[in-house]
Amino acid sequence: MMSQGSQDIIGQPRSDDLLSINVWKILLMMKGKWYLYLLSLLISGATAYFYLKYKIPTYLTSTTVLIVETEAAPGLDFVEGFAVRPGSQNLDNQILILSSYSLIRRTVEELPFEIECYRNGLLSRASYYPLSPIRIEPGSEGLPYHVEFVFEYSHENIFRLQASSKNMPQLDSLIAFGQSISYRDKSFTIFPQPELEDVYKSGDRIYIQFYDKERLTDRYLSRLRIENATREGTIVRLSLQGTNKVQDMIFLNKLTEVYIQGNLEKKNQEAKRTIEFIEKQLNSVSDSLSLTETQLQEFRSRNRIMDVSAQAQQIIDQAVVLENERARLTLESNYYEYLEEYLSSEANEKVPVAPASMGIEDPLLANLMQELAALQAEYFSSAVGERNPLQSQLELRLTNTKNSIQETLKGITLANQMALNENNSQINNLNRQASNLPVKERQLLGFERKFNLNNVLYTFLLQSRAEAQIKQASNTADNELVDPSRSIGPVSPSRLKVLLIAIALAFALPTLILLLNKLIHNEITSEEDINLISKLPVIGYFPRSRLSYRTVVLNEPNSRISEAFRSLRTRLEFFTKEAKSPIILVTSSMMGEGKTFTAINLASAYSLAGKKTLLVGFDLRRPTLSRNFELNGQAGLTEYLIGRRSHNDIIQSTDFQNLHIIPSGPIPPNPGELTSSEETQALFNHLRKKYDYIVVDSPPVGIVSDIYPVAALADAVLLVVRHGHTKKNVLSATLSEIQGLGLHGLSLLLNDVNLRSGHYRYSYKYKYEYKTKTKLET
Repeated sequence: MMSQGSQDIIGQPRSDDLLSINVWKILLMMKGKWYLYLLSLLISGATAYFYLKYKIPTYLTSTTVLIVETEAAPGLDFVEGFAVRPGSQNLDNQILILSSYSLIRRTVEELPFEIECYRNGLLSRASYYPLSPIRIEPGSEGLPYHVEFVFEYSHENIFRLQASSKNMPQLDSLIAFGQSISYRDKSFTIFPQPELEDVYKSGDRIYIQFYDKERLTDRYLSRLRIENATREGTIVRLSLQGTNKVQDMIFLNKLTEVYIQGNLEKKNQEAKRTIEFIEKQLNSVSDSLSLTETQLQEFRSRNRIMDVSAQAQQIIDQAVVLENERARLTLESNYYEYLEEYLSSEANEKVPVAPASMGIEDPLLANLMQELAALQAEYFSSAVGERNPLQSQLELRLTNTKNSIQETLKGITLANQMALNENNSQINNLNRQASNLPVKERQLLGFERKFNLNNVLYTFLLQSRAEAQIKQASNTADNELVDPSRSIGPVSPSRLKVLLIAIALAFALPTLILLLNKLIHNEITSEEDINLISKLPVIGYFPRSRLSYRTVVLNEPNSRISEAFRSLRTRLEFFTKEAKSPIILVTSSMMGEGKTFTAINLASAYSLAGKKTLLVGFDLRRPTLSRNFELNGQAGLTEYLIGRRSHNDIIQSTDFQNLHIIPSGPIPPNPGELTSSEETQALFNHLRKKYDYIVVDSPPVGIVSDIYPVAALADAVLLVVRHGHTKKNVLSATLSEIQGLGLHGLSLLLNDVNLRSGHYRYSYKYKYEYKTKTKLET
């Protein structure tokens, strides 16, 4: 005899292919609810159609810019200790500059995007730019920002204009084209575009909004995306995603133009400062040259002398050389004064004028000035950041370099002053020689010396300015436009993606609803639900009976239900083969699960097999057996247990061969005490001697404990579970309660299976057809 003993009957399913069971169950569930999926597919398809029809397309507009990285500043080898590469930092800086608020602000200030006319679509809107159906001119008071106006054509030259905004006055008026519209102390005028008459007269609403520069900048700043075009290169891609590709292309082109022009202007700053410095010198020299030229011409005309003697000419030639030298030294002195003033200023990020621009060829000063310019470019950029330790290192380096320049400048200035003193001494000697000349030659000599000095100096400054201007004109930006902006798209909505999402939702949503419904509802609906609760085997599947009587096996021996009970009878042989006259107890976890129906037909199956069978009605609280077989309900089990009748008095015969029944009898007041009495065990000992099989119809074990004493005597205990009726929590609690009772042959029966639902068709259909085919072959 097989014994369940105290074996664990609660837990996870024993099968290793639970996943395949779940998939199969979901497929069967989908098949059973095919109409839900058809309805969901129709709704999803219609939604996708209207979405594609009314969703305004979105385009991707992009452009690419080459960024030329500059070399590291001289003497910045210590940067390597911080694992920072100035070249890479420069690329990052340029990306930050491209996405900076200030650059985008300068860009939008050069674009006519302050006024926007647009149409609304599904969850999006699209500007009419550049072909707006109406033209708007701002009034002298400015435009009312942050308000959405709705334009709707009415008739002839009349249109309706509405405006609604929080904490602002409402507007709903009929207005004529060309009439000034005042709102919140601001004004504007709307004019039609005759060539687009069919658009604004179509009856569709046209939305109008005015943007200040700050909000317009924020809009583009939020949409602009900048990324490296390649991992190793320095080409960056700027892109915008929006519904107006023309407007986005214009913005990107203007943004790159402003960026490249700004880079070029930054490079030209040195040439500009050099030209400005030379211009200041030219202004003073030009006045002196004009004055001395006038004085020379007047002296020659007045004294009728055009030339001087050979001795005077020699003195003039020597004076010119000395005066030229003094002019050069004076210009250098002016530059040193400028440089001293520059170095004394705090946090001056302007690049100083290079010494070479003034003709100063001192190599030490040139190297120090070059180093200073490179350090300033690194320090005043955002490459290192305020909290980076590299910033303090650069600040210290700048201070040291400025100190070195100042020390060098002291020596150069001293040398320049000494040279000027020597030059003045030589000129004084020459003047003494000139004092011996005649008065007129001496006066002419003075005028010519002054004129020649200013003329040479003026010529030198003109040449230096021309060289600086040529340098400025020949400068090119470090960065260049690779590809002008172009649009790709539409990128959204994607018809294929929308259709795939619609199909996926058409299947996913009903499945999710069905699964949630299954989780919410507590009923057993499949064998898998049982496997998730219990490890007990399910040894029988009974299809739903639509007959009004319970004796199906006796009255319909060829039905599917009868075949199911014959199959159960065969399976029970494995539980009862070692028992003589086995007792089979049929119970359930709650009422209405079909335990009496199961007990009647199981006993009938044994009787039809030629086995002497007894059906005992042990459900003393709700007796029903006597009514199913039209027996005497008063002569029953309770009469025996209280001692009023003997064994033989309560056994009643039926109209069917080999089948006897002991009905429950009258309902007693104490069923629990009666079932646990000694008479119960004595009764079954007597019945084992008379019958081949004893089937007991017991009360629900999950509700009352009356049957526990009888269950301990049984050789097999069948717990009936009804599809769509048995509660999962009740079944789990029942199995937990009887787990330690040591019942023999405890197994489960699944009753009232609906074959149309598909959950058990694969299981039951296989068993039934196989057994039928075997009989035919036999």
